[in-house]
Amino acid sequence: MTQLKSLVLLLISFSMQLHAMDLNNNRPPGVSYYVNVLKGDPKGDGSLKRPLRSLEAVNQVHLLPGDRVFLAGGQLFEGTLRIHACKGTKEAPLIISSYGKGRAVIDAKMNTALTVDSSSYIQIGHLIVKGNGRLTGNDGSGIDVKYSDHISIDDVDASGFLWNGVCTYGGNDIQLTGIYAYDNGFAGINITGPWSHKEVRNVTIAHCVAENNPGNPRIKDNHSGSGILVSHSTKVLVEHCEAMNNGWDMPRPGNGPVGIWAYECDSLTIQYCYSHDNKTSAGGKDGGGFDFDGGVTNSMMQYNLSMNNEGAGYGLFQFGGASEWINNTVQYNVSIDDGKKNSQAGFFIWCDPFNKDVPLRTSDIHHNVIINRYGHSVSFETGYSEGLLFHDNTFYLTDDGTEHIHGDYNQDGVTFKSNLYWSEKAEKEGVSQPVVKEDLEAKYKKQKFRVPSKVRLSKIKDIVDSFCR
Repeated sequence: MTQLKSLVLLLISFSMQLHAMDLNNNRPPGVSYYVNVLKGDPKGDGSLKRPLRSLEAVNQVHLLPGDRVFLAGGQLFEGTLRIHACKGTKEAPLIISSYGKGRAVIDAKMNTALTVDSSSYIQIGHLIVKGNGRLTGNDGSGIDVKYSDHISIDDVDASGFLWNGVCTYGGNDIQLTGIYAYDNGFAGINITGPWSHKEVRNVTIAHCVAENNPGNPRIKDNHSGSGILVSHSTKVLVEHCEAMNNGWDMPRPGNGPVGIWAYECDSLTIQYCYSHDNKTSAGGKDGGGFDFDGGVTNSMMQYNLSMNNEGAGYGLFQFGGASEWINNTVQYNVSIDDGKKNSQAGFFIWCDPFNKDVPLRTSDIHHNVIINRYGHSVSFETGYSEGLLFHDNTFYLTDDGTEHIHGDYNQDGVTFKSNLYWSEKAEKEGVSQPVVKEDLEAKYKKQKFRVPSKVRLSKIKDIVDSFCR
C-alpha cells in the first residue's frame, strides 16, 4: 500500500512537471495567468476559461516580463507564492493581484505567503496574506522581498506572521502604499539591508497602518514589536502613516520597540504621521512614538503627531557601534502625554557611553510643541552630544510637572534658545514659573491648546498646524 501511494505521488509530480514544461515552452511574454481554487483545472493553461488551481501550479511557471498573475477574489489559497529572478521592465512589469469580487487570501499557515528575490519591476496589490499567528507556529513574513528593484506593493493586509507583515532586504526603488500590517511579531513593516552600508535606495512608505505588532517571542537579545522600521537605507520617505498599540509583548527587558523609527539611514523624511499608544515590555526601554536612532544623517522629521505612548514622543538616540549621527532636523511636531513609562517627556535624548566619541551632532530641533503630564519636556540619559540646538519650541507641563529639562547631559553640547515654557502646577499654586536656567532667552507664557479627542490621519497636518502656528 505504501509503495502504491509513493508511485501515485511520483506520477502526479511527473505530470505536473510535464504540464509546467508545456506552459513554459514557446510562448511570448505578457501572458495573464488566472488561478481559481473552485474552477481550476489541474491541466489548465491559466486562461480565464481554464484557470490554474493552486499557488504551486503558478510556481511551476517560468514567469516573464509583462506576465500577470490573477488570484480569484474572495477565495483562499494555501501555501507560498514564489517569484524568483523575474526581470520585468518599466514597460512590462510582472503583476500579481486579484480578479473578480474582493481580494484573494493567501494563507501561508506556518510559512511566508509571498516571496520575491533577485527580481525587478514587480507590482503586488489587492491581496490579503495571513499566517497561523506569531504564537501558534508561523515562522515567516507576509511578503518577503530580497535583493529586488522597482518593487511596488499596494492595498495589502498582512497579519499573523512571526516576523514581519511586509519586509524588504536590499534592493532599490521600493514603494509601499495602502498596507495594513497587524498582529505580527517583529514589525508591521520592515525595510532593511546589509549592515553598515545604507545601500537600499529610494524607498517610499505612504498611507500605511501598523497596528498591534506586539513582539517576536524568539528574540531574547534585541528589540521587537515595532510598527514601521527602516534601516540601512538612503533617500527614504515615510508619510501619512499610522502606528499604534505595538510592542506590548516584547519578551525581554532592555532596548525596545518604537512606533515609527529608523537607524543607519541617510536623507530620510518622516512626515504627516500619527504614532500613538505604543508600548514596550514590563522591563523594556523605548515604547515611544518616533525615533531617529543610531547612524541617522541628513534627515528630517516634521508635521507628525505623537500621543499616549509609553516612551517619549520623539527619541534622538545613538547606540554603541553606530555610525555618525549628524545634520538632522526635527521641526513642527507635536507630542501629547508621551513618556508615561520611560523618560516622562516629549523628547528623549540618549547616547550610549560606548559611542561618546561619536555622539549626537549638529542638529536643529525647532517649532515643536510638547504637552506633557508626566513631568518633563526634554529628558536626557547619558546624552553625549555636540551642537544640538533646541529653539522656538513650546514646552507645556500639565498636572504636577515643573522640571522642563531633566537628566544628565553635556551642557556644552546642547543649546536651548528662545523656547516658550509653562507649568500648570506653578500657575495653580500662584507662584512664579520655574526658571529654565539652560535657556537665557526663555519666554514664559500660557498657551491654550485644543487636544483632539479623535484623530483622522488625513487631518494630521491641520492638527499639527493648529498647535504649531
